Amino acid sequence: MRTEDHFPIIIIGSSTGGPQVLEEIFSRVVRVPGAIIIVQHLFHSFVSVLGGQIHEACGTPVAIPSEGESVCAGTIYLAPGGRHLLLKNNRIFCFSDTDKLHGVRPSIDLAMRSLSPGQGKRCMGILLTGMGEDGAKGIDHIRKIGGVTAVQDPLTCAIMSMPLSAIATGSVDYILSPQGIATMINTFDPGGQQSR
Repeated sequence: MRTEDHFPIIIIGSSTGGPQVLEEIFSRVVRVPGAIIIVQHLFHSFVSVLGGQIHEACGTPVAIPSEGESVCAGTIYLAPGGRHLLLKNNRIFCFSDTDKLHGVRPSIDLAMRSLSPGQGKRCMGILLTGMGEDGAKGIDHIRKIGGVTAVQDPLTCAIMSMPLSAIATGSVDYILSPQGIATMINTFDPGGQQSR
């Protein structure tokens, strides 16, 4: 695992139907550009099960981070259930037990909005299937600090309201199938970033 200062960070948010889509995506991921952080609305007891499924799908190390742990490149991280995941200085995991946001904890919005502008074009926000609007403000934030944004095509979602809420912000660069999202992850190159 690499710990350079300038590696990319990809935050993926998902809810209802998300575990199946995540498994489909990561079965096609052959390259992890930097670190990937997944915020899935899930009870804590199921997070490690999902981590095992993702690891089996792609072979990349999957971890549930702890308070104060540094983000390392070449790793996929899963937010623990029941706590908000935040990033300090884009590199240190922090957690909060504050009230639920949009009725959920962890909140995708809070995780994405904790990215600071210094991450700039070296970040990507992806929003998958789910109910409600969690993640829409996070996608808007990532777009505003210079990152790339994508949502799962609502027509392929079990529940389409989360990606539709993000699309309504006007801050979504790409609307993709799960296969397209996997390709986007595999080819993410902040130095020669995808054109919008």
